[in-house]
Amino acid sequence: MLPFLACAVCPVCLSNYAKLLSLAGMGFGMSETHHLILLAVAISASVIVSGWRSCRTKRLWPFAVAVTGSGLVLTGHMLGEVSRLEWTGVVVLFIGGITERLRLRKRVLARV
Repeated sequence: MLPFLACAVCPVCLSNYAKLLSLAGMGFGMSETHHLILLAVAISASVIVSGWRSCRTKRLWPFAVAVTGSGLVLTGHMLGEVSRLEWTGVVVLFIGGITERLRLRKRVLARV
């Protein structure tokens, strides 16, 4: 669920939502400070939850995917809003979260 939430509050996603909403006549703005705070919170949450999941499952995979995706988002952001790099990071985070969720669901169903 957290990857969905991270994407919902991800500054990259929000900037795209803002463009779409402004086309529909509903606009909202965000200062650079708020943008950076939201980016730090979303990325930190993703890495912390993935680290916790890695410790719990004794597998490095969730943490490695979160760090890779977050690194791509940050690198794209720091290089001057390189959208392709940022979106690649968001996709890596999203696919990693979905894959882990499906894997956990499969494990729970196998126990039943």
